Amino acid sequence: MYENIGASIPREFFYNLSKLQGAMSKNVIKVSADRPDGNNPGNIVNFRLPIGSLLHLQSLSLFWTAKMTGTNPAHPTRYSSSFIKRLSISMNNVVVQQIEDYALLYNLLADHTNKDRTKSIGGDFDDNSIIWTEATPTSTAPVAITGQNALLAATTNQTVKMKVNNFLGFLGSASTSILPTDKVGEVVISITLAQPYEVLGGSAEAAATSYTDNKFELDNMYLTCEALSFSDDSYYTSINNKDLMFGFNDYIVTKFAPVSKQTGINVTNYISANSIDWVAGTAVVAQSSPSTMLAYGGESDGQAANVINLFKYLSDPVAYVNNNTGNSGDGFYGVEALKRDLQGLETSQFSINNKALNYSAFDIYEVFQSNLCCLGYEGVDASANGWNPAIASIYHYFKYYGGHFQSLQLINKEEFMLSGLSSAGSSCAINWVCKFKGNATYNVTPVIIAKLSKILHVKQGRMVFVE
Repeated sequence: MYENIGASIPREFFYNLSKLQGAMSKNVIKVSADRPDGNNPGNIVNFRLPIGSLLHLQSLSLFWTAKMTGTNPAHPTRYSSSFIKRLSISMNNVVVQQIEDYALLYNLLADHTNKDRTKSIGGDFDDNSIIWTEATPTSTAPVAITGQNALLAATTNQTVKMKVNNFLGFLGSASTSILPTDKVGEVVISITLAQPYEVLGGSAEAAATSYTDNKFELDNMYLTCEALSFSDDSYYTSINNKDLMFGFNDYIVTKFAPVSKQTGINVTNYISANSIDWVAGTAVVAQSSPSTMLAYGGESDGQAANVINLFKYLSDPVAYVNNNTGNSGDGFYGVEALKRDLQGLETSQFSINNKALNYSAFDIYEVFQSNLCCLGYEGVDASANGWNPAIASIYHYFKYYGGHFQSLQLINKEEFMLSGLSSAGSSCAINWVCKFKGNATYNVTPVIIAKLSKILHVKQGRMVFVE
């Protein structure tokens, strides 16, 4: 086909043509949870994928209806995935991935690679500043769509249908998104539900400041996914008795004992893995019960003049900043437990096995540039993604969303090879040290996150293992 094209022509001038032999059919299947209704904080919910199917993982979605209860209204934080405390995947009774503190990890990465509203408008609860409703049409005229600022004192507890259609780990990053369940055996996706303080934030009310009885219940939990099938056996024959290898991303989230900001952070984690792509450090504030939502007007009297939505906040962040106290939340619109607090950061540095990775400790601007490089922008944000729109300044970033990402990858663009730091056979000591300006005395909990590249092997006889 390319006989008349000179060998000196680069591959960008070549066209890839393919034709699918044999008819293919596709339909969407529904899988109910093992206990679809009455799921409360801390419950474990399992979804068992059907055996003998070709499933398209990119189409996978989890659905549920969340009902909030409590004397004083409390509303969900951003992102439907915030309800997931732990996500585990097993194949043929072998655990191939388990991500702890899934909600914290998801919020950190989603805020750094914001997908805007393209997926969220269909159920992912990423804008919780407005409660949208409409009446049921009953006549020849269209009905009005109504909106209400979520944190007003007049609001009541919500019942919301939610969807998770964006996943971390194997479900969202597998190099081959077509999963043959006849080869891997029974696939079970297990999610452990978060505690109320990790996902619910109270509305603004002048007198009511207690949210000790706020809870949620998830009902009608089910999963949908596209299932594929071919009319001939060419595809099935091609993968028969082969070592099917799925490359995917894994994450290790390690929390440490709380430390005072006045003394700074100095923590060390030990990791043994074939490929560590990057490490990140952040800090959270320990919580044990629901509190007021961190948002503009969250600590006000709950009246319309003092509570605004995210869109109005973004129209003039200078005017709408810290309207009542220094901790009012600006445009964060999330719960305290998911805030990444690095406010006042002066310097930050990573070391591995007592060897510093950079010429010196980074200041906040150098940290931000390091984050750009690690997340694939390489100093120029040419990506279709971007930061959370509420990050109006570098000070907002480190007060609510802060993290220090350190890339450990060797990238060869010519060969499209990706390789992270290998510590297989022995643990490497990853040390993170950061200092803060001022003399703030409240405690923060350091968190180190490591992103790993792993390979799932599926061999004959449904033998499954991860390396």
